[in-house]
Amino acid sequence: MKLTSNQIQQLYKFTRQHYVEHFDVQTELVDHLANDIEQIWQEQPKLSFEQARDISFKKFGVFGFMDVVEARSKALSKKYWELVWNIFKQFFTIPQILISITIFLTIAIGFDMFSAKKVLLTISIGVILALFFRLYFLQKEKKKRFKQTQKKWLLEEYIFNIGGGVAFLNLFFQLVIYSPKIVTTNFQLIMSFILTVFILLIYITTFILPSKIEEILRNQYPEYKLV
Repeated sequence: MKLTSNQIQQLYKFTRQHYVEHFDVQTELVDHLANDIEQIWQEQPKLSFEQARDISFKKFGVFGFMDVVEARSKALSKKYWELVWNIFKQFFTIPQILISITIFLTIAIGFDMFSAKKVLLTISIGVILALFFRLYFLQKEKKKRFKQTQKKWLLEEYIFNIGGGVAFLNLFFQLVIYSPKIVTTNFQLIMSFILTVFILLIYITTFILPSKIEEILRNQYPEYKLV
Protein backbone atom coordinates (compact mmCIF):
# COMPACT_ATOMS: atom_id res chain seq x y z
CA MET A 1 0.00 0.00 0.00
CA LYS A 2 1.31 3.47 -0.94
CA LEU A 3 0.77 6.66 0.99
CA THR A 4 -1.52 9.26 -0.56
CA SER A 5 -0.45 12.87 -1.11
CA ASN A 6 -2.74 13.88 1.74
CA GLN A 7 -1.01 11.43 4.09
CA ILE A 8 2.37 12.78 3.02
CA GLN A 9 1.19 16.28 3.93
CA GLN A 10 0.02 14.92 7.28
CA LEU A 11 3.54 13.61 7.88
CA TYR A 12 4.96 17.07 7.20
CA LYS A 13 2.50 18.48 9.73
CA PHE A 14 3.48 15.71 12.16
CA THR A 15 7.18 16.65 11.95
CA ARG A 16 6.35 20.32 12.52
CA GLN A 17 4.31 19.38 15.59
CA HIS A 18 7.42 17.62 16.91
CA TYR A 19 9.55 20.77 16.67
CA VAL A 20 11.22 20.19 13.30
CA GLU A 21 11.15 23.66 11.74
CA HIS A 22 13.28 23.33 8.61
CA PHE A 23 11.76 22.03 5.42
CA ASP A 24 14.86 20.11 4.32
CA VAL A 25 14.98 18.17 7.60
CA GLN A 26 11.21 17.65 7.46
CA THR A 27 11.55 16.21 3.95
CA GLU A 28 14.27 13.81 5.07
CA LEU A 29 12.13 12.61 7.97
CA VAL A 30 8.96 12.36 5.89
CA ASP A 31 10.77 10.20 3.33
CA HIS A 32 11.99 7.94 6.11
CA LEU A 33 8.58 7.74 7.80
CA ALA A 34 6.76 7.11 4.52
CA ASN A 35 9.06 4.23 3.54
CA ASP A 36 8.82 2.74 7.02
CA ILE A 37 5.03 3.03 7.15
CA GLU A 38 4.71 1.26 3.80
CA GLN A 39 6.99 -1.49 5.12
CA ILE A 40 4.88 -1.78 8.29
CA TRP A 41 1.72 -2.06 6.19
CA GLN A 42 3.22 -4.95 4.25
CA GLU A 43 3.60 -6.82 7.53
CA GLN A 44 0.43 -5.52 9.22
CA PRO A 45 -1.97 -4.35 6.49
CA LYS A 46 -4.90 -3.83 8.88
CA LEU A 47 -3.20 -0.99 10.76
CA SER A 48 -4.51 2.53 10.18
CA PHE A 49 -2.22 5.29 8.89
CA GLU A 50 -1.98 6.85 12.35
CA GLN A 51 -1.14 3.53 14.01
CA ALA A 52 1.60 2.73 11.50
CA ARG A 53 2.94 6.30 11.81
CA ASP A 54 3.13 6.05 15.61
CA ILE A 55 4.92 2.69 15.42
CA SER A 56 7.46 4.22 13.04
CA PHE A 57 7.88 7.30 15.23
CA LYS A 58 8.59 5.19 18.33
CA LYS A 59 11.65 3.78 16.56
CA PHE A 60 13.29 7.20 16.92
CA GLY A 61 13.49 6.69 20.68
CA VAL A 62 12.62 8.90 23.63
CA PHE A 63 14.06 12.04 22.05
CA GLY A 64 11.98 11.66 18.90
CA PHE A 65 13.37 13.55 15.94
CA MET A 66 15.88 15.56 17.97
CA ASP A 67 18.81 13.22 17.30
CA VAL A 68 18.17 13.45 13.55
CA VAL A 69 17.94 17.25 13.72
CA GLU A 70 21.20 17.43 15.68
CA ALA A 71 23.02 15.13 13.24
CA ARG A 72 21.70 17.14 10.30
CA SER A 73 22.80 20.39 11.94
CA LYS A 74 26.33 19.09 12.41
CA ALA A 75 26.51 17.92 8.79
CA LEU A 76 25.29 21.26 7.47
CA SER A 77 27.62 23.18 9.78
CA LYS A 78 30.48 21.35 8.09
CA LYS A 79 28.99 22.15 4.69
CA TYR A 80 28.68 25.81 5.65
CA TRP A 81 32.36 26.12 6.53
CA GLU A 82 33.32 24.28 3.35
CA LEU A 83 31.51 27.02 1.43
CA VAL A 84 33.34 29.67 3.46
CA TRP A 85 36.70 27.97 2.83
CA ASN A 86 36.11 27.70 -0.92
CA ILE A 87 35.47 31.44 -1.14
CA PHE A 88 38.27 32.26 1.28
CA LYS A 89 40.85 30.53 -0.93
CA GLN A 90 39.95 32.87 -3.77
CA PHE A 91 41.34 35.81 -1.80
CA PHE A 92 44.82 34.33 -2.17
CA THR A 93 44.64 34.15 -5.95
CA ILE A 94 44.88 36.95 -8.51
CA PRO A 95 43.09 39.41 -8.61
CA GLN A 96 41.51 38.94 -5.13
CA ILE A 97 44.95 38.72 -3.57
CA LEU A 98 45.25 42.47 -4.08
CA ILE A 99 42.37 42.97 -1.63
CA SER A 100 44.10 40.76 0.95
CA ILE A 101 47.42 42.58 0.51
CA THR A 102 45.72 45.97 0.84
CA ILE A 103 44.02 44.97 4.10
CA PHE A 104 47.26 43.49 5.43
CA LEU A 105 49.33 46.58 4.60
CA THR A 106 46.71 48.96 6.02
CA ILE A 107 46.74 47.12 9.34
CA ALA A 108 50.55 46.85 9.37
CA ILE A 109 50.91 50.58 8.74
CA GLY A 110 48.37 51.23 11.49
CA PHE A 111 50.49 49.24 13.96
CA ASP A 112 53.53 51.28 12.88
CA MET A 113 51.79 54.61 13.44
CA PHE A 114 49.66 53.94 16.53
CA SER A 115 49.71 51.76 19.64
CA ALA A 116 48.63 48.14 19.25
CA LYS A 117 45.75 48.66 21.67
CA LYS A 118 44.44 51.63 19.71
CA VAL A 119 44.63 49.76 16.38
CA LEU A 120 42.93 46.66 17.79
CA LEU A 121 40.25 48.74 19.52
CA THR A 122 39.50 50.65 16.31
CA ILE A 123 39.23 47.44 14.27
CA SER A 124 37.08 45.80 16.97
CA ILE A 125 34.62 48.71 17.07
CA GLY A 126 34.42 48.73 13.27
CA VAL A 127 33.81 44.98 13.12
CA ILE A 128 31.17 45.12 15.89
CA LEU A 129 29.22 47.89 14.16
CA ALA A 130 29.44 46.16 10.77
CA LEU A 131 28.30 42.82 12.22
CA PHE A 132 25.33 44.23 14.12
CA PHE A 133 24.09 46.33 11.21
CA ARG A 134 24.55 43.47 8.78
CA LEU A 135 22.83 40.98 11.11
CA TYR A 136 19.89 43.33 11.42
CA PHE A 137 19.40 43.47 7.64
CA LEU A 138 20.01 39.73 7.22
CA GLN A 139 17.31 38.93 9.77
CA LYS A 140 14.90 41.20 7.90
CA GLU A 141 15.77 39.42 4.66
CA LYS A 142 15.28 36.01 6.30
CA LYS A 143 11.82 36.99 7.55
CA LYS A 144 10.92 38.33 4.11
CA ARG A 145 11.98 35.08 2.44
CA PHE A 146 9.99 33.01 4.93
CA LYS A 147 6.92 35.18 4.38
CA GLN A 148 7.16 34.49 0.65
CA THR A 149 7.79 30.73 0.80
CA GLN A 150 6.51 29.70 4.26
CA LYS A 151 9.50 27.38 4.45
CA LYS A 152 12.76 27.41 6.40
CA TRP A 153 15.96 25.71 5.29
CA LEU A 154 18.65 24.71 7.76
CA LEU A 155 21.56 25.86 5.59
CA GLU A 156 19.74 29.14 4.95
CA GLU A 157 19.50 29.57 8.72
CA TYR A 158 23.25 29.11 9.06
CA ILE A 159 23.98 31.61 6.32
CA PHE A 160 21.65 34.33 7.62
CA ASN A 161 22.96 33.82 11.16
CA ILE A 162 26.49 34.12 9.69
CA GLY A 163 27.45 30.69 11.01
CA GLY A 164 27.76 31.90 14.58
CA GLY A 165 30.27 34.48 13.36
CA VAL A 166 29.44 36.75 16.28
CA ALA A 167 31.87 34.52 18.20
CA PHE A 168 34.62 36.30 16.27
CA LEU A 169 33.95 39.33 18.46
CA ASN A 170 35.37 37.58 21.50
CA LEU A 171 38.67 37.15 19.69
CA PHE A 172 38.92 40.88 19.05
CA PHE A 173 38.08 41.68 22.68
CA GLN A 174 40.78 39.29 23.89
CA LEU A 175 43.31 40.84 21.53
CA VAL A 176 42.50 44.32 22.82
CA ILE A 177 42.71 43.27 26.47
CA TYR A 178 45.99 41.36 26.18
CA SER A 179 47.76 43.47 23.57
CA PRO A 180 51.25 44.51 24.73
CA LYS A 181 52.24 48.17 25.07
CA ILE A 182 55.50 47.63 23.20
CA VAL A 183 55.36 45.51 20.07
CA THR A 184 58.03 44.06 17.83
CA THR A 185 58.04 44.00 14.04
CA ASN A 186 57.30 40.27 14.12
CA PHE A 187 54.28 40.90 16.34
CA GLN A 188 53.01 43.56 13.93
CA LEU A 189 53.35 41.24 10.93
CA ILE A 190 51.76 38.24 12.66
CA MET A 191 48.87 40.29 14.04
CA SER A 192 48.35 41.97 10.66
CA PHE A 193 48.08 38.56 9.01
CA ILE A 194 45.71 37.17 11.67
CA LEU A 195 43.46 40.23 11.52
CA THR A 196 43.44 40.14 7.71
CA VAL A 197 42.26 36.52 7.81
CA PHE A 198 39.47 37.27 10.29
CA ILE A 199 38.32 40.37 8.42
CA LEU A 200 38.10 38.33 5.22
CA LEU A 201 36.16 35.57 7.02
CA ILE A 202 33.71 38.09 8.43
CA TYR A 203 33.27 39.68 4.99
CA ILE A 204 32.63 36.26 3.41
CA THR A 205 30.11 35.17 6.05
CA THR A 206 28.22 38.46 6.26
CA PHE A 207 28.20 39.64 2.64
CA ILE A 208 29.31 37.09 0.05
CA LEU A 209 27.48 33.95 1.23
CA PRO A 210 24.13 35.71 1.84
CA SER A 211 24.34 37.23 -1.64
CA LYS A 212 24.68 33.71 -3.10
CA ILE A 213 21.80 32.23 -1.11
CA GLU A 214 19.65 31.24 -4.10
CA GLU A 215 22.52 29.53 -5.92
CA ILE A 216 23.64 27.72 -2.76
CA LEU A 217 20.17 26.42 -1.89
CA ARG A 218 19.53 25.24 -5.45
CA ASN A 219 22.80 23.32 -5.43
CA GLN A 220 22.26 21.87 -1.96
CA TYR A 221 18.60 20.88 -2.18
CA PRO A 222 17.03 19.24 -5.26
CA GLU A 223 13.61 19.89 -3.71
CA TYR A 224 14.33 23.63 -3.46
CA LYS A 225 13.67 24.02 -7.20
CA LEU A 226 10.14 22.75 -6.63
CA VAL A 227 9.28 25.26 -3.95
